[in-house]
Formats: sequence, C-alpha cells, structure tokens
Amino acid sequence: MRTLIIDNYMPNSPQIEALYRVINAAAVHTVEIKDHSSLASTDDLHGYDAIVLSGSQRMLSDPGTIEYFSKEIDIIRAIEKPVLGICFGHQLLAVAFGEQVITMPQRCDGYFIVRRLSTGELFENIPEYFFVNQSHLEMVQETPYNFIKIAESPNCAIEAMKHNQLPVYGIQFHAERFDDKHPFGQVIIENFLGLATWFMK
Repeated sequence: MRTLIIDNYMPNSPQIEALYRVINAAAVHTVEIKDHSSLASTDDLHGYDAIVLSGSQRMLSDPGTIEYFSKEIDIIRAIEKPVLGICFGHQLLAVAFGEQVITMPQRCDGYFIVRRLSTGELFENIPEYFFVNQSHLEMVQETPYNFIKIAESPNCAIEAMKHNQLPVYGIQFHAERFDDKHPFGQVIIENFLGLATWFMK
C-alpha cells in the first residue's frame, strides 16, 4: 500500500515530519510527502492507495488563502481514493464540497473531549466520548452536501464527517498527536489506513 501525505504546512514545518512518522509507523507500507504546491492534477496521485491532507498554520478566512490552495481544492473534488483530511485538511474538504469555514470565538489548544455519532469504520474501537488533541481557530460551519457528521464537541459542531458514497473523511482534531493517556488518535489513524486497504486495486 502507498500513502501520500499532501503537505499544507509552511516550508520547513516540523509538524509534517511528525505526521509522517505516525503514519509510517501505523502499518507496513510506503509513505511519501508532496507539497500541495507541486500538485497539478489527479494524475499526481496515480499509484497511491490513500491520501492524507495535513494541517496548516494558514487560515482559510485570510484573504487569498483559498485561492492559494485552489489546485488542491480542485483535486480534492476529483479524488475517488480513500482520503483523510486532518484539521486544515478537514476544512479544505468542506470548502471543496461547497461549505464555509468560520472563525471560532476562541482558539482550541490541547486535549478536548469529542463525542462520536457513528460506530462506522473510522471509529471502530473508539468509545462514545474520547479525548483528542485540538489546535485550531477555525471550524467548518455546516456539513457539506453528500457528507454526514460523525462526531461533535462542545467547542466545534463538526469534529468529523464522512462522504456518503466515497471513502472520504475529515477530522477537525489532530489524530496524529496522542499520548498514553489519550491514545484514540492513533486508533483512528490505524482505522483509516485499514479501511483504505479495502479499496486497493
């Protein structure tokens, strides 16, 4: 299995290496990173079995940010492979499918409780209430058309969502950031990579 991480962080950000290490450790497979600016079309995704959209320090509400990521947004609309959008990547999914991202009253940083609304494949072996790492000041305003909300929290109405027909998932939290007291992010990463193997051709 080959997994591609699309890097949305600013250049030389340590967060992308941390994400790479977690995904690379989650299963025996090949993991590669490509900067979002290097992508021209879905042809650049040929040969990959799963796509992970990283977080970012950028804000989609800032002038020019959506235009800066316009190629990636167009590619997201056309992807039919398993996709996991993390934080900013989750927000990009919402924008790609026609919804808005809004600024929150206050920033979320640290471990916060989330309630799963689905017992589907992404949340296998996850309790109804679980703690995950958050680091964001923006959130998806409404669930996009053809998506369903699968997790929520007091801080953020749409903590996770999935496409009705495609294996496309978005999570507002940073599942790649976990520790011994808060292990469920790791489980979610492993669940996504496991379900991606169902779609390998």
